[in-house]
Formats: sequence, C-alpha cells, structure tokens
Amino acid sequence: MESATIIIDRAPYGYEDAFSGLYVCIACLNKHVDSDVLLLGDGVYAALEGQDSENRIKFPSVEELTYLIFPEGSLFVHEKSLRERGFDEEDLVEAAEIITDKELQEIIISKSHNIAFLRI
Repeated sequence: MESATIIIDRAPYGYEDAFSGLYVCIACLNKHVDSDVLLLGDGVYAALEGQDSENRIKFPSVEELTYLIFPEGSLFVHEKSLRERGFDEEDLVEAAEIITDKELQEIIISKSHNIAFLRI
C-alpha cells in the first residue's frame, strides 16, 4: 500500500469515527505512507474551528488532531456537505481544503493505484 485515504462521514462526538480516522492517518504518515482524510456528510463537523468539547462535553477535541496531519497529509472537506450544514470556509481549521464533487472525483481517480480507501 503506497497511500491511504481515510473517509469520515460521521460527526466527531458521540462516535469514535473521527478520532480513529485521524489517528489512523497520523499513524500512516508516521510510517511514511502518503495519507489524507476526506470529510463527507456529518464528518465535516470535525474540521470546524474553535471546538470547545473539553469544557462543554468533557471530551477531547478533534480540532487539534486535524493540525497533526498537516502539511504531510491533506484534510479534504466536501463542499456540498459543508454548505448543507450551513458552514463555509471561514468556519474551518486552517489545515482544511474544500473540494467540489469534481475535485473529489479527480482525487479518487488519481489515487486509484496502490491505495487503500478506509471508511471509518
């Protein structure tokens, strides 16, 4: 496996998906495997800036993890999913990169050789 794209489509709190996905990406990058995270659906909540989960729900923030994959890995945020939830680019962490449906397709096509797509 030369690269991995971790797909997260669930909200970051109440499930372990976002934490697990980001940690898998960090572990892959530490082993020099080209890795990215793709946030779709409710997964886009993981890229919101200013999360206060430690004070509000006594749960570690995934926001800090998003910075640990940058700059070696990318944090892709699906534009349509983001807009459907009433957010825009200014609401996201600095490491996030918004992608359109067409860019999503191009990413999948460009990484279709020796890649693992992991839906967490």
